[in-house]
Amino acid sequence: MLEARAIAFGYGGGPLLYKGFSLAVAPGERVQLAAPSGAGKTTLARILAGYERPRAGTVLVDGAPLPRRGRCPVQLVGQHPELTVDPRQTMAAVLAEAGAAPEEVERLRALLGIRDRWLTRYPRELSGGELQRFCIARALAASPRYLIADEVSTMLDAVTQAQIWSVLLAEARARDLGLVFVSHSPALAARIATRVVPLA
Repeated sequence: MLEARAIAFGYGGGPLLYKGFSLAVAPGERVQLAAPSGAGKTTLARILAGYERPRAGTVLVDGAPLPRRGRCPVQLVGQHPELTVDPRQTMAAVLAEAGAAPEEVERLRALLGIRDRWLTRYPRELSGGELQRFCIARALAASPRYLIADEVSTMLDAVTQAQIWSVLLAEARARDLGLVFVSHSPALAARIATRVVPLA
């Protein structure tokens, strides 16, 4: 179980985005976080994955806090892949960060349509859709138990969106992953979500 217990968060000395917010996500669930723009969906996604620390409350997986080091059982894929990769690394090095076996990396590359010639390129040399495929492959290669998908397909063309979500849903079902996602597409959310959690 992925749990957020009594989370309180605000930036700097500003007002709290959350106060006493709690959420529990079971393996196999697909939970949509629904709220208007600016309500803090991305911030909550970062808290659930351990990228932000709340002022109060805690995030637990099976009753244990998220690890400070090493492989995290919660992986985050964000809307802007260019912000989550080292611009000095080749894309092969980006994939290697997950520490997965070569055959698993190859399997995910094939599923996501990652071409051989992209591996020697740097992030700036890829399109947004190409770069997002790498970020999703890296997250899945890390063998997460829970995946946080924050507007992962918003800036992509319809064909790429369909391919990415097809892979994400197939992997979630095969691995019994808990999936927490943010999307402004009602049609996509209706197709994917097993539960909707309103934030505002």
